[in-house]
Formats: sequence, structure tokens, C-alpha cells
Amino acid sequence: MTVGPRIVFTRFVSGDSPKLQPWISHLKRTLRSNPRYATPVLDGLESGAVVWQLASGNSRQLGRSARIFSSFEGASADAERTIARAADLDTVLVSEHLRGVYGWYAAADGEPLVTSARWYETERDRARSIALALTSLATATLQSGTRLVDASLMREGP
Repeated sequence: MTVGPRIVFTRFVSGDSPKLQPWISHLKRTLRSNPRYATPVLDGLESGAVVWQLASGNSRQLGRSARIFSSFEGASADAERTIARAADLDTVLVSEHLRGVYGWYAAADGEPLVTSARWYETERDRARSIALALTSLATATLQSGTRLVDASLMREGP
């Protein structure tokens, strides 16, 4: 069976989970040019946070949700909406000149929906990542369920 692009969900224990902090940092840096969205809303995430990622057939991360959700249902609905709008997304190029790195995010009606998976060393690599992410997003499928990031909560018994 061939595995194509897919949306993978990750659940964190809470909005202040140390494992979520790199995700938050990436969002802040990537969306800095769009002040309304540059600070992720973390209210209501005491009981858990969920994000989605666009993954290639070989599980390489191609993009990330531009928001953090309090439930799997919210994250899933956002991923479905983003897939449905893949052909209509506007790409916004961002960079950090002092670090010499390049990123991007894609938005619909000014609202960021997906960000670059990481920062790129060259504009050419960024351009390739955009093309691959947007092409993959249009054909992505949703993986059901979530993966809990805090391994200590996955232990059986006391």
C-alpha cells in the first residue's frame, strides 16, 4: 500500500508543556509579520493542546498548523478546512536577516493556516518547500487519533 501526504496530529499534556515550547517559538517567529496571529492563544489549554502537521509519504514534516488547539476536534476541523482551501492559499515569505534564514506561511483571507516546517538556509530551499507543501496539502489525508507527547503518561500502572 502506498502512503501519500497526510495530516498527523500531536497532543501535548498542556499549553505550557516543555515539548510544546519549540512549536510556540516557531509560530511566533514565523508569524511575526502578522501581529494579530503572532502570539498563539494558549487560553483553555490547561487540559491539553493539539497541533497538526503535514507529513510526506516518508514521514518528513512539510508544514505545521498555524494555530494550537484545545481539542482534537478543533485541530481536525482546522486541518480539513486547510486542505479544502489548499488551492486558494496565499503564501507569505518571511525571513530573519540576522540569522540568514527563510520561512513562510500560507493564509486564507489574511488568516495564517499553515507554516513552514522549519527555517531554510536558502531562498531556493524555501521555494522548494512551499511548492512541495502546497502540492502535498491538496492531496493530504487525515490520520485518525492523536499521539501523546509526554512519554511518562504512557506508562502502564503505578
